[in-house]
Amino acid sequence: MICDCLKLKLPLKTLHLSEDQHHSCAAPLKTGRQRTMALRHRTNNAAPQQNNNNINIVLLGKTGVGKSSSGNTILGENRFPCGRSLSAVTHESSVERSVIEGRSVSVIDTPGFFSTNLSQEQLSREFARSVFLSSPGVHVFLFIVPFGRFTEQEEEILTRVQKVFGKDVLKHVILLFTYGDECIRERMEAEIDGNDVVSRVVQSCQGYHVLNNKDLTDRQQVTDLLLKIDTMMEWNQGYYTNEMYEWAQMWPWEQFWKILKDLFYEVIAFFQNLAKSFDNSHWKQKMAPYMRL
Repeated sequence: MICDCLKLKLPLKTLHLSEDQHHSCAAPLKTGRQRTMALRHRTNNAAPQQNNNNINIVLLGKTGVGKSSSGNTILGENRFPCGRSLSAVTHESSVERSVIEGRSVSVIDTPGFFSTNLSQEQLSREFARSVFLSSPGVHVFLFIVPFGRFTEQEEEILTRVQKVFGKDVLKHVILLFTYGDECIRERMEAEIDGNDVVSRVVQSCQGYHVLNNKDLTDRQQVTDLLLKIDTMMEWNQGYYTNEMYEWAQMWPWEQFWKILKDLFYEVIAFFQNLAKSFDNSHWKQKMAPYMRL
């Protein structure tokens, strides 16, 4: 099972990439009242947003759902190899960058879940690599699903995404429907509400977007997507960091030990600072006469 590979020890620092690879650069998300109430109770340990205007996007989904094509649509040109094939086209995580409306946008394509061309260890390594390529963090995970092909298996994949990247990753996931040319967008809300599985997934993610990968010239659909990403990051007050991924890869006892160790070092540092700030000159003066005896 693919989920058996999720706890393989693949820390980001063990992945060796080139310097260029290391350098990173409309449907409502939810109803306003639901979103506001959820945000009031949200706890988020993501890092603050970057001061620059870069966006790092990681594409997730099964093999053959249109991840590479979606990356090309976002970038506005054919950068990732794609096309219909009996086997997976993408075998490793890779990044392509482009400047969109004055912003540096990095898109990271990943191998598909249930890929038959990669072992469990290789697949786990490529997921780790996707986060490393997004350093210092991922602004959004786009969960790619073809319109009209949504099954319970897609819901299962989303559960496995949590096992790979941690339970809080869904705060940074937007559902992306491909084959936008085959759907009636005005009816999307009704279609979603009428499908229990799709409705559950949309509610667990940070909304959805529809993309037509057959029209690279339609830049408005990309602008709308970037706007949704910006809105999500503003609500999250941050993005998914490399540290969050490394934490998700730890076994529970390792997480407990790390918390205990960090607490121990904090206590030691506290008493060391306390000792440095303690003024003992008064006591030295009091004891001086006795020291001469």
